[in-house]
Amino acid sequence: MSTEVLDERSRHVALVRAQAALIADSSRSVRRLVLSPGAKLTSSPRKRRHGRGGTPPPPPAAKRHTSWRRRAIAAGALTVQVALLVLALTLPGFQVRQVTVQGTHLITTSAVVAAAEVPEQSIFTINGSAIQARVQALPWVASAMVTTELPATVEISVVERAPMLRVRRDGADTLMASDGATLPGADATPAARNGIPVLIDDRAGSPQPINPVLVQLLSSIAHRFPAVFGCSVAAYLWGADDVVSLWTSTGWRAILGHLDTQDALDALPAEIETLAALKGQQGLNFTKPTFGYVDVEAPAYPVSGGVPGLPAEVTAALLPVAPAVQPAPAASAVAPPTAPPTPVPTPTPSPSPSVSATPSSEIKLNTPPPTTPIPSP
Repeated sequence: MSTEVLDERSRHVALVRAQAALIADSSRSVRRLVLSPGAKLTSSPRKRRHGRGGTPPPPPAAKRHTSWRRRAIAAGALTVQVALLVLALTLPGFQVRQVTVQGTHLITTSAVVAAAEVPEQSIFTINGSAIQARVQALPWVASAMVTTELPATVEISVVERAPMLRVRRDGADTLMASDGATLPGADATPAARNGIPVLIDDRAGSPQPINPVLVQLLSSIAHRFPAVFGCSVAAYLWGADDVVSLWTSTGWRAILGHLDTQDALDALPAEIETLAALKGQQGLNFTKPTFGYVDVEAPAYPVSGGVPGLPAEVTAALLPVAPAVQPAPAASAVAPPTAPPTPVPTPTPSPSPSVSATPSSEIKLNTPPPTTPIPSP
């Protein structure tokens, strides 16, 4: 503890600091509002940010006028929008008048339009999902997309399944897909019916179903045949005796046997391998054949013989399909009155014995050339 005596100035500074500390540490009295009797309170112009709940004061007249103007503008805009919507739904210019179809090669445009069932209503109320579902229900449509184009057009774009085989029975064609879906040849375009392997079904009785596995096998053989044998598959013939034969473009056939059981389908690749192994052996020239058939129903014992040549049934099945002839418009029941024609003298033509007149409406069909009968194996 220091015993140094403070001077006068130091003692004055210490006293001032002690008084300041005493004032700072002393308790303060709460400020209270004291009103004199008869005094009136007035509201403060300052707004409170966190006021208590209660009825707000009425807005000034200028604010009430601005609020009414905004409501009138909003009501007018809503009325205009409703009017435009009603016009868009009722104007004839926005009613569906045209349906376009893209991507059709197998089925006709009319078949897609008939399945779509596009209603004649406003373009803004068209249900594209419902139309798409109806189009995709067609067995040959893999996917479909429906779009609209102003003012009144519905566009349908389809992706079709690939045909694998054309089945011909009683002069009518039926296209088949790998999943077994069928399509009448009359509903397909001519380009879609040509260029597909054809199976001539001559089995007796009512039309019998064809195994989809057999459809895939016959289509695969037809596509790979030219690279292996040097000639193409002209047609498959399923005879009345239930024996399936493969006819080639060079006039010889491969007898494949019965293909109506699973065991026979499993043996079909081995028969084709046996046929490929015979290429160039035993005098078998597949591109310039001197034989008419090769029997590979028993792969271990193939047999060949006969004379080459396509039968008339196969030749007729290979002819291109002619487009359907549109019927002539029906004549009116009551013909309009016309003035009688004035006779004009014309020179009499001299008869020609070598040329005969043929009506313009007559259509001559090409008949297949006669073929040499092929002895049965």
